[in-house]
Parts: sequence; C-alpha cells; structure tokens
Amino acid sequence: MVNFDDTRGTKTKERSFFPSLDKEENTNEDYEVSFHQPEKKRRLLPKQVQFLEKSFEVENKLEPERKIQLAKETGLQPRQVAIWFQNRRARYKSKQLEKDYDVLKASSYIKRHLFKFKDIGKK
Repeated sequence: MVNFDDTRGTKTKERSFFPSLDKEENTNEDYEVSFHQPEKKRRLLPKQVQFLEKSFEVENKLEPERKIQLAKETGLQPRQVAIWFQNRRARYKSKQLEKDYDVLKASSYIKRHLFKFKDIGKK
C-alpha cells in the first residue's frame, strides 16, 4: 500500500499500486472480465484484400485522409486498414530481402566458378 499525503500533511486514502491484484478488493466477477477469451481473428474478404493490394501498389504509405477513404470503400475500420498496410510493408520488405539475398548468392556462385575457369586456362 502507498500512503499519499496532501499538501497540509494530513493523510489521504491509502491506495495500492496494483489494485487489480488486491484479492480483497476484487470479486470473482472482476477476474472473469479481466481474463476473457479474445475475439476470433476476423479475416478480410478476398475483394477487400484485392482492393487493398491494388491501393498498396499505387502507394505503400498511408496518409490519414487516404486511410479513412480506404476504410470507407472497403467497409473496414481505419485501424484495420492501417494494420493491413503495416503488415503488407513488412511482408514486402521480407520478400525483397529474400530476392536480394538470392541475387547476391547467385552472383557469388558465378564469380567463384568464373575464377576457377580462369585459373584452369592459365596452367
């Protein structure tokens, strides 16, 4: 428990830093509300995804006005649109890194084999 003194030095009501953990203050109902099952993850409809994909191809960043407009056009919440774009940018970046790695790996492979052939011709 924490004791809060007011400016005149008189004591005010004592309060806990973690009132939700104080058993005597919480009933079983409070715990049931606190630990409820999360809602099922809702998947977007294919036409919503297709619309968002086309919009992403045009511009992968979202301005607030554009986010609201896309939300209206897709029937989603602006927050859902923002999260979809954030996740899509992350997937794009990951795939781009994979492609870059494959190109680098292939060029390294080619260089190693070219040097082997150059060395063979010198002997």
